[in-house]
Amino acid sequence: MRMRARYGWIVCLGLFLLLFPALAVKTQPASGSNNDDADAAGPKFSPEAASIFGKRCTACHTYGKGIKVGPDLKGVTDRRKRDWLLKFIHASSVVIQSGDPIATALFAQFKQQRMPDWTDLSEKQINDILDFISIGGPDIKPADERNAELATASEIEQGRQLFFGETPLKYGSQSCATCHSVQGNGLRGGTLGPDLTDVYLRHQDLALTAFLRQPCFRWEAGAATGPYLTMKESFALKSFLRQNAVQHKNQAGSAGGSR
Repeated sequence: MRMRARYGWIVCLGLFLLLFPALAVKTQPASGSNNDDADAAGPKFSPEAASIFGKRCTACHTYGKGIKVGPDLKGVTDRRKRDWLLKFIHASSVVIQSGDPIATALFAQFKQQRMPDWTDLSEKQINDILDFISIGGPDIKPADERNAELATASEIEQGRQLFFGETPLKYGSQSCATCHSVQGNGLRGGTLGPDLTDVYLRHQDLALTAFLRQPCFRWEAGAATGPYLTMKESFALKSFLRQNAVQHKNQAGSAGGSR
């Protein structure tokens, strides 16, 4: 039973990384970083705005990567007045035909490639998109995509408490130590799943981020599909696993060198 569980977990992770390497940090949109944690730190923005930006704006514009079909949108809310942007995004053709000097100059600069009229978008939707752009747009990353090397001592401690079930997981999932253990400093845990002592060093940050976004398995038959870990819980667990792996490696190296 123990060997079967160990083999199954490794196969699961291996297949996931083999089949979906490009999804390593894209399986959940950036907007999720501000919606699964009630107390999530960082900029707040509309998930709809982020989605519209990704579907409509990125076809012709980049964010901080230079000119594409149209101008780079990074800093556009500083370069242009909000009321002008509202009018231009809603109906660029009307603004150009009005003889607006900025609009006509852009029309000439970009070889008369006119921006589509987004008349189906409300003023609020456009404002939300502009707010999204102004606070970082696509550069905003979900909380769990932070590199574990940047974790604070309190975040690592939170990860330890979550791993061993001292702090319950928000969505009621079983703690990691129910099935897994980690070595070092008297730590222990379950034996149903594989030892996770060096899992961070073996798979590194991006792969572990992707794996933690997938539930190990459902404990209760017929349990409804729903959230597994919050972004902050995932980052904290990843940070704890990294610190423990590094400490264990250093301790093993010191012991080997003293022989």
